[in-house]
Amino acid sequence: MRKKTAPWMVLISIIVLLSTLPVRIFAGQIEIVRDSWGVAHIYADNDFELFFGAGYATAEDRMFQMELSRRKVAGTLSEIYGKDLLESDKLMRTLGLYKHAQEIAASLQGDTKDILKAYADGVNYYLETHFDSLNPAFHEIGIVPDPWTVADSIAVWMRVSERFDRSWQNEVTALRNYEQRLRSGLIQDPAVIDNSAAIVTESDFLRTDPEAYRRLMEMKPRESSEWMEWDSIKASHAWTVSGSKTLTDGPLLESDPQIAVTLPSLWYEIHLSGGSYNARGICVAGSPGFLIGWNEDLAWGATALGSDNSDLFQEKLSRDGSMFLFGESWYPLQSHTEVISVRNEDPVEITVYTTIHGPLVDEFVKGVGPTEHFSLKYVAIEELNTPITGMLAMMRSRNWEEFTGGLNDYMFPGIHVVYADVSGNIGYYTAAAIPIRSGKPGLPQIGWTSDEEWNGYVPFDELPHVLNPSSGFVASANHLPVGDWYPYSLTIGTGGTGHNPRSMRLYELMDDRNDFTFESFSEIHRDNVSAIARDFLSLADILSERNLLSQNSTRLLKTLFDWDYRLLENSRTADVAETIVQVMHRSLRPNTLTALLASKYGGGHAGNIFLLRSALEEFERTQKLPDEEEMAVWVNQVLEASAGSLQENVSQTRKVVMVYQTNLEGLPSIYPDANRNMPDLVTTSGNTIWSQLGNSYTQIVDLSNIDNSRAFLPPGVSEDPRSPHFFDQVELWVAGETRPAPLSREEVMKYAESIETLSSALNETMRQSGSE
Repeated sequence: MRKKTAPWMVLISIIVLLSTLPVRIFAGQIEIVRDSWGVAHIYADNDFELFFGAGYATAEDRMFQMELSRRKVAGTLSEIYGKDLLESDKLMRTLGLYKHAQEIAASLQGDTKDILKAYADGVNYYLETHFDSLNPAFHEIGIVPDPWTVADSIAVWMRVSERFDRSWQNEVTALRNYEQRLRSGLIQDPAVIDNSAAIVTESDFLRTDPEAYRRLMEMKPRESSEWMEWDSIKASHAWTVSGSKTLTDGPLLESDPQIAVTLPSLWYEIHLSGGSYNARGICVAGSPGFLIGWNEDLAWGATALGSDNSDLFQEKLSRDGSMFLFGESWYPLQSHTEVISVRNEDPVEITVYTTIHGPLVDEFVKGVGPTEHFSLKYVAIEELNTPITGMLAMMRSRNWEEFTGGLNDYMFPGIHVVYADVSGNIGYYTAAAIPIRSGKPGLPQIGWTSDEEWNGYVPFDELPHVLNPSSGFVASANHLPVGDWYPYSLTIGTGGTGHNPRSMRLYELMDDRNDFTFESFSEIHRDNVSAIARDFLSLADILSERNLLSQNSTRLLKTLFDWDYRLLENSRTADVAETIVQVMHRSLRPNTLTALLASKYGGGHAGNIFLLRSALEEFERTQKLPDEEEMAVWVNQVLEASAGSLQENVSQTRKVVMVYQTNLEGLPSIYPDANRNMPDLVTTSGNTIWSQLGNSYTQIVDLSNIDNSRAFLPPGVSEDPRSPHFFDQVELWVAGETRPAPLSREEVMKYAESIETLSSALNETMRQSGSE
């Protein structure tokens, strides 16, 4: 039901808003050029005016999303959604992310603080001048946005980090499994690493950074993590090829951050030109640092690393629960009360208790015993800085040294970074603040002895990285960053031991080709071949010819005869193949009939791919299969289990609704009039490069001609259902196409749709403004 806002409330809100906003003057003027797809191109004379314009344009496109984002981190979503979001608010209040964002804002110095102040001023100027025409969703739920602050921008990025940094919620389950193995006398085999899948080879690392390599070789080998069986975030792929593999004589780079396409998108695309910057790419609305983007000199892409930058610490409390043990002394638990307002309900009061490691999070973790207590130590609430600083430096960098210097200030969430520049260089860096642990990785650390404390972070120059790899390409799809020679435990979950189906296919497409054009390079974006299913069927055919498959397995194989290996929607054959791939994922297990294969090749898709490649290569050389009997058992198990799980009817007659403002949290519909039907897509499998359900943004950058670059952002740049750019990139999404994304003003103006100027009608300098 629509909630009406009383006129006097609106009046008071306007008065408060106006009274808190400083007035400003610009040395020149700020231009906001909107192109044919609604993308804002901000032109200004200096950095501060530039980011003022960025804040203004972002608020125009995404103010309601920004409001929900900061409410998520602040733990105030219940004020809008009622008791259904109470648990989310309790968690956020317990973690204290927003309070920490405020502490960071208060301690910030230098350009980052000034830029975030200017950005907040721009947001607030938009609110001041467009109060009567805000997104109708504000009126629908009856709220008036408070002025934007520097802390809000910091908190919005923390929201993204929290979404990707949830490994701590699985640590107690991992502990229970570990305890069960100890009781039964079972010993976990060490993780099997498929070194051939590593992004950074040992020889390339040595050549890139011999001094860091020397230090790494002096360390003891890493300890295997207990969480290799966990499902990590499967999001994104990015790749680049050097000029030696193109006909353009310059590198090409593509980045596809794969996260669910929502309405509006998680990402916000913008172009900033002025002062120290001429960069375009994507950020999250409300936080102006680009995660992915390019400028006149270089481009970069990113995929999720899945590293563990948080730990539970098991605490020992006194009988009355008021003290915790650390070392040989007892210390009082710190506590404070949080009051959560709940729509149409009485306020809810919670007490947050904190040890030296962080807040107690027992109620948010499964499997906690009645006398157990766990606190959370998390990089995002440990450090008094923000990754925005690093992202801003990356945006204005001009070469590898400046870019990695900025990347050094990026801490969370962990990412694989793919790089290329106009000088012809390509590179890769693992970017994250990864704790050096004294305890067993993947399990809760013991908190009361002081023996398992973090020992800092893996030094930046010792993280996996390479410049100009010998292969001539870099490709990342959330897979293994570095081989087993590397001594640090990066604590990466599933996908951290080898290839996954997407990286497997990317390597196939990159490896033997040296004639890429911009057009042929772009075609990889639409590749929907399942290489893992293809190779599994090749192995199955060999076994079938040797009469080693059951009747059920043989019958299922026949349904895949003449399949072209593409995973398409509304295809019965593709549905069978996808089912086989899904069953394969957990098919290699210890203590089963596949134990021998699991011990040799590992588990998950990394193990599947390692096994298939090894077996087929051996067969090609010798016409013999290694471990033929065990492989026949495995293939039969996968095929028979797949046959049993297939449904008779795979067609989908009901339209899927894209819920407005569902965002990362899966929020319920708050403005049903803005909901839209999901379009008919070609490939929705998460196991191919062209995975359309997650194709949330694409950029393809031509480093030989920057203005030749292209991008797209589904479903559209604007969150406002009244805007022509609310749902206007859906056709591109369905077709797997991109649209022009030039950088020079001359080329941008060819697609200009409108120009808005912010100029000297305002008073007092921006840099003296008081946004805090």
